[in-house]
Amino acid sequence: MLRKGLLVSVFVLSSSQVLAGAKELNDAANHLCNKVKVCIQKEISMNDDIPASMMGMVENMVGEMCTQFTSIAEVHEFQDLVEPATACLNSMAARDCDTLMNADEETQACQDYQKMADKYGN
Repeated sequence: MLRKGLLVSVFVLSSSQVLAGAKELNDAANHLCNKVKVCIQKEISMNDDIPASMMGMVENMVGEMCTQFTSIAEVHEFQDLVEPATACLNSMAARDCDTLMNADEETQACQDYQKMADKYGN
């Protein structure tokens, strides 16, 4: 009986860790999405000659970026990818707007995540 209770406890604890990791991952994706929106708004506000017709295209582009960040956040079924994916998203959000929007290279955390994700074909 004690052994069965111990197994149930281990299962509950590991499940709660997965859920906590998924929440942190979703929070990181949302944080990065919001950061990109702020950076784009900042860039647009400094450039007065953007036609209104372009604004819809920019908003669609931002939406697509946020979708990409969210797709990174959908790795929770591969538990060992949750932490590196979270670190990747957080490392991108930690960049200043200029670096975030214009960098040609990924952060080290994103490179590490990509290496692990490649093992799963993601």
